Amino acid sequence: MRTEESKTASTILYSLLIFLTFIKVEARNYKQVCSSSSCGEINNISYPFRLRGDPSGCGDPDYELSCVNNKTILEIFPGKYYVKNISYEDQVLRLVDVNFANANRSCSLPSGSVENTDGFVTDFRFKGVLDSLGSRFRFVKCSRNISSLQEAANHTTVPCLTRNGSYVYAVYDGEYSYYNPQPSCSVVSLAPVDLLHDINYKFPSYEAVMELLEAGFFVGWSLECRDCSLAGKSCVVKSWDKPLTYICERGQYACPTL
Repeated sequence: MRTEESKTASTILYSLLIFLTFIKVEARNYKQVCSSSSCGEINNISYPFRLRGDPSGCGDPDYELSCVNNKTILEIFPGKYYVKNISYEDQVLRLVDVNFANANRSCSLPSGSVENTDGFVTDFRFKGVLDSLGSRFRFVKCSRNISSLQEAANHTTVPCLTRNGSYVYAVYDGEYSYYNPQPSCSVVSLAPVDLLHDINYKFPSYEAVMELLEAGFFVGWSLECRDCSLAGKSCVVKSWDKPLTYICERGQYACPTL
């Protein structure tokens, strides 16, 4: 008798778990009819995005933006980025690090790193930094001056952060490649840029570097890839027609950068 009761209880529990999982998936896929929000120059904030303070059910909570001083901000821990444009057709955002958005605050490191040191986006909400070949600046701190060395030709001195025997450089990396810092140096942060140059390209000054940092970069999003990541799977392109669609596959690896 107890065996039958145990089987019945197990069946009920299993059915309940299936039901709750279904409800959770349906809640994620549910799109409440909401009017688009606006903040500053961004006037088309709609699903999957939402502004903090929008009615519950409008947009996806994973893609919440905030409006501060009439500027739209996206947080990708631990960084903060101004949203300059949202393209729903291409499913991309143009972002500018808040530390580089104003020339008066140019003496700063990035507020955070969208990418890890291997050049991959680790936030499950986004599927990759989008530019020609993944260009970026790596900010490195060194215990000695290396700008005169031939192998450091692409190191641009950051004058305002170089002091008291500590040297800071912006190192341009024009493609996804392994960066091996000098023995006296270590990478402290990364900042993507929308530019393609030879990996050893030397910028004439940090002002030239700042122009690129102030222009920002593109990053893509995909709810399908988000859901794949949460399920412990990888996502691959199903259709290249815009907007792109994806499918989940077994195994874990980064969603493709386009």
